[in-house]
Amino acid sequence: MILQRRATLVAMAAVCLPAGAQPPRRIGVLAPSTAAREAVTLKPFFDQMTQLGWIEDATVRYDRSYADDQYHELPRLARELVARRPDLIFAPPAPAAVAAKAATSAIAIVFATGTDPVGTGLVKSMARPGGNATGLCSVIDSLAPKALELLLQITPGVRRIGLLGDRDDPRLQQDRDALAPLLAARGMQLVVGGATHPKAFDDAVAMLLRERVEAVMTNSSLSFNLRQRLIELLRGRRVAVIGHRSEMVDAGGLFSYGAVLGDQIRRAALVVDKILRGARPADIPVEQPMLFEFALNRKAAQALGITLSQQLLLRADRVVE
Repeated sequence: MILQRRATLVAMAAVCLPAGAQPPRRIGVLAPSTAAREAVTLKPFFDQMTQLGWIEDATVRYDRSYADDQYHELPRLARELVARRPDLIFAPPAPAAVAAKAATSAIAIVFATGTDPVGTGLVKSMARPGGNATGLCSVIDSLAPKALELLLQITPGVRRIGLLGDRDDPRLQQDRDALAPLLAARGMQLVVGGATHPKAFDDAVAMLLRERVEAVMTNSSLSFNLRQRLIELLRGRRVAVIGHRSEMVDAGGLFSYGAVLGDQIRRAALVVDKILRGARPADIPVEQPMLFEFALNRKAAQALGITLSQQLLLRADRVVE
C-alpha cells in the first residue's frame, strides 16, 4: 500500500510538471547511524517534505549517506557527499552538521538538533547565521542541571552519576561543565565516559559500571541511536538511565527531559523548503524548540525499587507503563 501510494504521488508530480521544468533538486542526507535506524528517526522530515510538494524521484532526489554509528567516519562521508555536489545537505545532529560545515562553505546545510550552534561554529549568531548553515537547535544551554534536579527528586540518595556521551560532540563537555560544580556542592561524584563507535560505547558503559555509578545521564546522538544496547548492558544492574529524548524512556530508561525530536525533524523540512525556493541560509534564524517533554517509565522505576510520587506522575507529560 505504501509503495503504491508513493508511485501515485510520483506519477501525479510528473503530470503536474510543466514542459521544460527544472530537474529534481538534489538533497544530500548525512546521518550518523544505520539506514534502518535513520529511516525511523528521519521519517517526520521525509513526510513533511512530501506534504510540501517535494516528491522523491519526481521533484527531489535524496543522496543518503550513513555512518553506521561510526561517528569518526562523518568527516570522510561529508567530503564525499560534497564532492557529489548536492543542492543542499541535511545533516540533522550536531556532529553531522559540524562535519558538513568543515567540508563546504558553499553548499547550504540544514541541521535539526544540537546545542549551542554558535559555540560549535555552525553559525555566527542565532538571529543571523551569516554563513551556509542554519536550522534548529535542541537547547542553547545544557539541560543536565534540570535532569539532575529531577533525578534528585526521584532518587534523593544517589551519589555517583555517570555521564555518557560522544567524545567528538561538544555537548559532552558542556554537560560536564554544567554538572561538575553542582555535584561537588552536594558531595556527589561525576564519572564521564565517551565513545565515537559501538565498541567504544560498550567499553564506556563497562567503565561506568566498574566505577559503581548509580545513574547514567546521556545526551548524544550515539547514545540515542544505541539506546536499546544501553538498556541491555545495564539490565539487572540497578542503574537509572536518564535521557534527553522520550525515546530513551520507551526503550526502558527511567526518565527523560528535552525537546521533542520528531517535531524538530519535521520543522527542519520547512527550513529546507525555504532554501530550495530561494532563501539564503545566512538570513534564516536558527529556531529553538517549541515542544519539551518530561517522560517517566513506571516499570523501570519499579525495577529499580523506586516509588514514583503522585506529584511527579502528574508533572510528567507522558508516563510509560
